[in-house]
Amino acid sequence: MGGIIGRDYCIRHPMQVIHLFGAGVLLGMLWSERKSLLERVIEYHQDHGIPLPGEAGRAYRLAALIEFRVAHLYQRLAEQFADQPEVQAFYRELQAEELEHGRLMCLCRYTGHDHPALQYRPSLRDPEVSETLRRVRSLEKAAPTLTLNEALAVTEALEQTEINTIFDRLLRQADSAESRLFEEQLQATADHATEVPRRIAALREQLADAAA
Repeated sequence: MGGIIGRDYCIRHPMQVIHLFGAGVLLGMLWSERKSLLERVIEYHQDHGIPLPGEAGRAYRLAALIEFRVAHLYQRLAEQFADQPEVQAFYRELQAEELEHGRLMCLCRYTGHDHPALQYRPSLRDPEVSETLRRVRSLEKAAPTLTLNEALAVTEALEQTEINTIFDRLLRQADSAESRLFEEQLQATADHATEVPRRIAALREQLADAAA
């Protein structure tokens, strides 16, 4: 799960974590290995932060919702293929990455500023956005009936939709010191539109070799 910042990173860079998020977040990370840094940071902001208001705030909230729904879809697919360890691991990894993407959108909602540069403000009124959410919900319901080939095909197709455009544009727009830390760490996995097809091809090859 490349790009997900955990306890080890915090041990190596304690002053950076304190500077960006405070000593309380660092202590929470040192006491437990179960949560990523983003999980801790979002918990802190939910207790103490003020989310971005208006259309800008709603855009980041919507982006987080989409990422969390996709994560739930990948959870369902991991459960569907629990009897195939390589496939289950693939979907568990995608699930973890999408959860981090969703948390990053939440962080942008708390640390961003409503200024003229925030011109991209997707909403449920946008046909492509509403269609993307409808498609994800439909796939969640269909997950238990999909064959492996169908699941991999819809996963690859889904990653070519508006999902990644929304995430990428809103992340670039936020441009806060807090979000930049995670943006740098997520470079290897953030571009799912090109990265996921490569990983699917590698998985197919792995499965073919195992069956030979």
